[in-house]
Amino acid sequence: MAGNACGPGFSFGEKLRIATEAAVQEAWQRIGSGLGAAKPVAHGQDSTTFKALQTDDRNRKLLKSDSSEASKSFDVGPIKPSTSIYTDLVSARKRRSTRDSFSSSRAGAEACILVGETAITKDDRMSKQPRLAPPKKPTRGPSPVYQAISQWYEEISSRQKFARKDLESLKNLFRLIHECLNAPGKSAELDVALAKLRNRLHQAEFFDFLSGVLIKKPRLLEDGGLSVVFLEERNTFPWDIMSDSWTLYRRWLSGQLDPHLLVGIESKNKTTASGKAVKSRNLDREYQGCRSANCVGENELVNGQWWLVPQRFVRTPDRLIFADDRPLQICALRDGAHGEMEAGIHGQAGKGAYSVVMSSGGYSDIDNGENITYCGTASENTTPTAGTILLKESRDLHVPIRVLRSFALLASNQYRPAKGLRYDGLYDVVSSTILDEETAMHAFEMIRREGQDPLRYQGAERRPTDEHLVEYAKIRQLSGPRI
Repeated sequence: MAGNACGPGFSFGEKLRIATEAAVQEAWQRIGSGLGAAKPVAHGQDSTTFKALQTDDRNRKLLKSDSSEASKSFDVGPIKPSTSIYTDLVSARKRRSTRDSFSSSRAGAEACILVGETAITKDDRMSKQPRLAPPKKPTRGPSPVYQAISQWYEEISSRQKFARKDLESLKNLFRLIHECLNAPGKSAELDVALAKLRNRLHQAEFFDFLSGVLIKKPRLLEDGGLSVVFLEERNTFPWDIMSDSWTLYRRWLSGQLDPHLLVGIESKNKTTASGKAVKSRNLDREYQGCRSANCVGENELVNGQWWLVPQRFVRTPDRLIFADDRPLQICALRDGAHGEMEAGIHGQAGKGAYSVVMSSGGYSDIDNGENITYCGTASENTTPTAGTILLKESRDLHVPIRVLRSFALLASNQYRPAKGLRYDGLYDVVSSTILDEETAMHAFEMIRREGQDPLRYQGAERRPTDEHLVEYAKIRQLSGPRI
């Protein structure tokens, strides 16, 4: 009967059940023989008991042979090594339900445990005791910031190698944050702690040793890390420290750990037909951090964000004279701040201007910080140029424009950055005036929108920071004077 039970007329579950019963029978026989309860009876003993044991032994052998055939028919091949550290985890609930399915009797339970131990001795790839899955951490109250972190951060392996001194540099940033939180309000101790934290944030922007595990170990992107600075409600941190913390948090969270100012930009040395050596720069198509500049608004920029401008120039008392070509705005193009390599106005027809760059160029611009007068471009006739039309459309559509200030502004301009380009927020075009009808030259009055952080042109919060200028000097030294 047992042999027929394992035939093709039965399902896999039934065959597995019969094979399991055979294994339980065999194990129970071994238990009984060890305890002396199932020894063969001698001549003269109870014949009924002896016949019962013989019948049980014959059935056991049949079941054993059929179970072997069933295991051959349903062989799934050798067990492959686990590819994940969580593959062989067994939850307590699953382990309990598996055990209960074999515990119809005390003998069945004991036999199941014995069979499990016997199988373990045959295959040392399995652990002797299944590891329990780690319990899920309960979530109480509002969801913390780090629960919405990127998949890149979640998949960071803690087994990556790192240098202890590098880890201590990031832990120091974490400690400085909490020193500010623990310092008495409006005290000299708090001022000293804030100054240290500000300086450390400026340095962290150019840490060149960062890796996934170094970001994750100090928990800077989790609750109690950088998010404490820009989400703290006691007004402990100044606006510039909050802004710098948010910048680092967002950059590291997205996995952008390369601090180089020219990251994502390809530089190539070329020789012109006349034999002159020139250097060309283009966006790296494989760089994942590039962003389109064709949109209205901040485009995820941060007030005071700064970019290097590759260019060799000579400064005169009233303006800059560029030695080779106009300054390249490729770094701002990469980050979606301004969509033109050289031109000062960027936008799309029918949608208005998206961004403008204030720079020297012979225009009658007036810069008063919060309000500016920005000139369009001169036309060869009375028809306005494309750039002028874009500014007029922004005026009519009432859409804001991103304003960037260049180091090429007059030295007398107090809002001019020391180097490069700086994003100074959103401005609205409120009016326009025709300066010259023959060239269709227009001047546009622009006012900075309220609710933005102050311009970062002076004081401890100024941009570029000292660290920016140091990095600029390093690149200039490596790349030559034309940078």
